[in-house]
Amino acid sequence: MARQRSSAPRQFSRTDRIGELMREIVASELERIGDERLEMVTITAVKVDGSLEHADVFYSAMSAEEEGRSEEVAEALDELRWPIQKIVNREVRTRKTPQIQFRPDLVLSSALRIDEILRGMSDRGELDDRVPLDSESPEASTKPGEPEDQANPSGDDGTH
Repeated sequence: MARQRSSAPRQFSRTDRIGELMREIVASELERIGDERLEMVTITAVKVDGSLEHADVFYSAMSAEEEGRSEEVAEALDELRWPIQKIVNREVRTRKTPQIQFRPDLVLSSALRIDEILRGMSDRGELDDRVPLDSESPEASTKPGEPEDQANPSGDDGTH
């Protein structure tokens, strides 16, 4: 008798699951290796292509960036690429294991730079401060992707 497939959609794709497994393996191996050049390096994500040929391993090294050691971190990761690849090959149980490539994750540093620019504009009075986005504002009470009128469906404004 043929096995029936569940009609429920999978929550994550196969490449997402493999990427998350690879992220955990790489992060634990970097910790186990204990290279001092990589002390404050965090593996933020692994993006695996659909053919399982390649995997971009994204890392964040904020302290290294602040200290001007970004190249040192990149060199250390490049030196460890093949030993880590061997461990990934052994731990990820697929017919084909993606080849890893380390890439800096620029999202956090970009966000910090944008924040720095906005703070500077705010200090110079260049921002429109009519819409507060702190915890007191009505915008802060809604969840991301939730319309404002659904944030409090009972209509109760909390004042009694």
